[in-house]
Amino acid sequence: MDRNWCYINWSIFNSEVIERFRRRINTMQSLTYVKEELKNNWVSWGLFIVVLLLFAVSIYDYRDIFLSPRDIENSVVNQNKSNETIGEITGDMEISQTFIAEKDNFSRIQIPFGTFNRENVGTLDIKLLNDREEVLFSSTVNVQDLSDGTFTNINIPPLKDTKGKDYTLIIKSNGLEKGRSVTLWKSSEDVYSAGELLIDGDKQSGDLRFKVVDVQKKPLVKKQLFSTLSIFFLLLFTASLFAIRKVKNQLHKVFLIIIFPIGLLLAIMIPPFDQLDELEHYYRAFEVSEGNIINQMTVDGYGNYIPVSLVDTVSNVRYIHQDGYKYGLVKDAFGVRLNPENRVLLRNYASSYPPIIYLPQSLGILIGKAFDSPLLMMFLGRIINLLAYISIMYFAIKIAPIKKFVFFLLALLPISVVHATSLSADAITNSTALLFVSYILYLAYGKVAEVNWKHIMVVISIGLFIALSKLVYIPMILLFLIIPFKKFKDKKDYINKIILVLIGCTIPFIIWNLLNISNLSVPDLRINQNVSPKDQVMFVLTHPLYYMKVVLDTMYSLGPTQLITMVGKAATNYVYQAPSIVIYTYIFMLLFFGIVNDKNDLLVEHRKIDKGIFLLIFISVFVLIYTALYVGITNIGDPIIGGIQGRYFIPIAVFLILSLSNRQIVTNDKKLEFLVSTIIHSAIYLLLLQYIFQINQ
Repeated sequence: MDRNWCYINWSIFNSEVIERFRRRINTMQSLTYVKEELKNNWVSWGLFIVVLLLFAVSIYDYRDIFLSPRDIENSVVNQNKSNETIGEITGDMEISQTFIAEKDNFSRIQIPFGTFNRENVGTLDIKLLNDREEVLFSSTVNVQDLSDGTFTNINIPPLKDTKGKDYTLIIKSNGLEKGRSVTLWKSSEDVYSAGELLIDGDKQSGDLRFKVVDVQKKPLVKKQLFSTLSIFFLLLFTASLFAIRKVKNQLHKVFLIIIFPIGLLLAIMIPPFDQLDELEHYYRAFEVSEGNIINQMTVDGYGNYIPVSLVDTVSNVRYIHQDGYKYGLVKDAFGVRLNPENRVLLRNYASSYPPIIYLPQSLGILIGKAFDSPLLMMFLGRIINLLAYISIMYFAIKIAPIKKFVFFLLALLPISVVHATSLSADAITNSTALLFVSYILYLAYGKVAEVNWKHIMVVISIGLFIALSKLVYIPMILLFLIIPFKKFKDKKDYINKIILVLIGCTIPFIIWNLLNISNLSVPDLRINQNVSPKDQVMFVLTHPLYYMKVVLDTMYSLGPTQLITMVGKAATNYVYQAPSIVIYTYIFMLLFFGIVNDKNDLLVEHRKIDKGIFLLIFISVFVLIYTALYVGITNIGDPIIGGIQGRYFIPIAVFLILSLSNRQIVTNDKKLEFLVSTIIHSAIYLLLLQYIFQINQ
């Protein structure tokens, strides 16, 4: 027994020693790995540590935005319909609007005045009466101090227990003269049933546009929540970089790691309809979700009937960013029900776009319909659109046989990321265009021995999106010509497949435009009022030399701006500026990887004619973009083309880069990919952090 006991104890001791020794070896190996990793990638990890510390310092410096008390507004009454004015307020005119408070407290009334953008002189008396006609508040406003179109805050002593009670707002002129006075906006119909509008005692058909809000002085978030969110941001930044390092040399996976969390956060955080033309895309996606692919001729006019609740939702939350994100208004807007039976006819400029590029957004809206919330429909449409963009660009980067870095950078441009997190059709248009280029490069330079009919069907399927989405991108189909003749069975097979690609991509485009010709015939007058596509075409044809000068002058005067906006000068529609260091980092990276090649680029056999094809496609699309905007939205004969936006050039930027690439400049540095990934990863998180500060400031 004693000998067995000793043997057992010796075995236990021996196993403990072995396990302790094994752990020490593992620790030494881990330390060796860390040492080698820091030695080999000291620039990347050094940059990460510096940026992490700067993020932490910035969050601390900007803490007052979130922790200092501010006016938090909660809507009590909101009558936001306005399609006409009451006319100038002159003489002793008296305007009164009655309303019923929907909540227990309020302390501010907001009214937008129209000043006609001129110097006005005089005063208005403003009073608030209760249901016993007792004056609760009175004030005098100098019309010279009013801003045109923006809400004027009329602060009143806080009123308690107001829910369900009647009030009257009175605005009276103190002898204001015609031509030096202001006006008020109103609805043409009685959309606010809880009150009525009277002018000099006469009941009107509509109601004033006004808001009644409860104002509470408190910080945006509590200290504990602010600390938690700050730590979450820093941990997300750190964890994502470690994940990037783990999938080294796989740019398509690096793309996923960077864009997925950033995209979801932006899709949720960016104020509703705060992106360029997002409300038009919202209406169009809803039309597609109901199967309305074109506008209809109805007894009320031309367009499609959409629920009034969609228009109300847009009116409730649009422009909420102007004085800091108004979270209360968004919260209230979630309470608007869809009510699909109550509809209004709408003619939407975006209805001229093909339904195929709205499939992701309309899917999100279809899911949102189950929750009976127009605003939730918008957010779900954004998220599904983002997921579609991520999926398309993932494969575009993965299959690109050359210039993977260029596709990676274009996919993560600030403007690309922002549009992917909106309802914009540009996310699908640009991503499928880049996928088309990537796939053709794969067929031409990849390990495809023979281009078969399966490949042709894929080309046509992707090319359809290009041809249908924007006419100006059709020359991109010529990229098929870079595929070497040797990858086809014979000359007949080559010609047959080229013809099938051309027919397969252009016939659907022709059919769609024939169906949609009534929409296309309506000029876009949102920017300029003197627009006539027919007359502009005649002007260009009869003044070709002048038009060439217009193109050159536009390139000279607007070219630098277009380059910066292609990257993403503004984080969203309304001048939330991306940091300059982010913009110029991307520009430098695109130029660097446009010129420099890696070893994979050199493994590809280029024909001399290929660069000519790249340059031809770039110039053709470039000129078509300019011409389309000159014809479509620019006044006849203007010396500068209007409406050009940098994002239009993202799909063709790759052609310019391919045409200028120099095969004599090569890099074989294996550490370069991790360094570039670290830089872009830091730039995108800086964009997000800066936007969080700006939108809440």
